[in-house]
Amino acid sequence: MKNIQYIFISNGYRGGNSTFSRNHMLYLNSLKKKIILIDDNPKKTYQNLPKNIKILKVKTNIFYLDTHRKLKKILVNNLDNKIIFITNYAFIIKYFYIFFTLKKNTKIVLTIHSGLLNLNIKNYIAGFIFSIIYRKIDHLFFGSESSKNWWKNYFPWMQIKKNLVHKNGVVLNKNLNTKKVNKKLNISFVGRLEEENNPKFFIDIAEEFLKHKKNVVFNIYGDGSLIKKLKALSKNNKIIFHGWSEKKKIFSNTDIILITSPINNFPYVAIEAKSFGIPVISCSKGDINKIIKNNVDGLIKYTNSKNKMIELIVRIEKNYNFFSKNCLHRSKKYNVDKLCKKFWDSITD
Repeated sequence: MKNIQYIFISNGYRGGNSTFSRNHMLYLNSLKKKIILIDDNPKKTYQNLPKNIKILKVKTNIFYLDTHRKLKKILVNNLDNKIIFITNYAFIIKYFYIFFTLKKNTKIVLTIHSGLLNLNIKNYIAGFIFSIIYRKIDHLFFGSESSKNWWKNYFPWMQIKKNLVHKNGVVLNKNLNTKKVNKKLNISFVGRLEEENNPKFFIDIAEEFLKHKKNVVFNIYGDGSLIKKLKALSKNNKIIFHGWSEKKKIFSNTDIILITSPINNFPYVAIEAKSFGIPVISCSKGDINKIIKNNVDGLIKYTNSKNKMIELIVRIEKNYNFFSKNCLHRSKKYNVDKLCKKFWDSITD
């Protein structure tokens, strides 16, 4: 396909999926490709994108007739060769009619980054429908081995054994030295404040730790539906809610990242932290064990005990230089440009 126009469709949420999309937009933009971004709230979801990326605000997250009309106008009436890039399988169901009545000059690329985090009847039915129609997609990828395994386990008739896994990457920090901890230790939670990330466990750990050690600050970076409830849980001035923040602010004010979700397929924050020399502690199951090498550049322990998590924090603090040095060294395999190139090279004409 020549003279390709790349159309990215997302749903207004800041997180791993939007970061994945952003990385690929920036990569394609560096190759001077024509790009359109369609998002529910693009100015909030994607900030500081290059000006030559065309940005359209469309209510994609909820199925409106107006959304259907706008998408059809953008996708069907556009005569260019098109690659439609999606990271939300639900879009395939919502806009099935539009996607699969497009002309042959269109390819649909979908990357799935997780299973169904809230496995209720409604979501299972949606997943079931997708497991029937997924073959209509031109290229189906997964963001982690654990997300791929989830879909194979719950919908075993899906023939996805040969579908590739493409991981997220980061811009590597050149000439960055091993991070040093100041007298005040900064421990951070970074992510959406939703049940699946279990931010309450982070607060429980913080409250317990601060009973015994005062020269520590626990930072919470992110937004989400639980923010008011979480703020009401603790009035400790050493637990600080920063809201959504720029990467530079987060990692300049963080010594250890704590990931408290019970399942985390391939957390982007863990890769980013490593690229800044910041060790990660996690209690999550999933492909995080492919990012973090236990006792080398971070610590993983499947536990819901706040005291055991505190033990891991103390262990990192005592051997900080060792962990930080290994983080920088092992982050090199997540070079974003190399991973994006590998992704697009795998999409053949």
